[in-house]
Amino acid sequence: VRLVAADPYVEPAAAHAVGAELVPLDLLVRESDVVTLHVVLTRETTHLIDEARLRAMKPTAYLVNTSRGGVVDTAALVRAIQEGWIAGAALDVFEEEPLPADSPLRRLDPDRLILTPHCIGNNRDSHRTGTRMAVDNILRALRGEVPGYVQNPGAIPRWRERVAAVRN
Repeated sequence: VRLVAADPYVEPAAAHAVGAELVPLDLLVRESDVVTLHVVLTRETTHLIDEARLRAMKPTAYLVNTSRGGVVDTAALVRAIQEGWIAGAALDVFEEEPLPADSPLRRLDPDRLILTPHCIGNNRDSHRTGTRMAVDNILRALRGEVPGYVQNPGAIPRWRERVAAVRN
């Protein structure tokens, strides 16, 4: 399996550390058999997967969105499935939640589209894991260690200065 990823904020070394190769998003959608989305919804990511990117995907490819509904242009996705631009999709999130009863997504071929409620993290194991991760990171920070999962590595030097000042 060739694992490719697209993220303008991740260093190639970090991607390689998990066995992935960083590539431009447009190359990723053209070459991938399965495109999975793992982003927050911002102005930059709204309709990140639009008609042009859906048309660029292989007709045998699948799209999986478990991040945020607005990342995918729903109207374009409906056309992509109806017209065979892609093989299918699986959605755990929707632009409009809850998904309206009259949504065109509900009328698509169920063999080509899987719709699930956005509840993957709503279970005991996820709650325990999330709580454990939060506590571990709080303890790391209190010890003056860099917490895991830092979203803005550029802030670490200033954070270290502040921690050092408080300790002195």
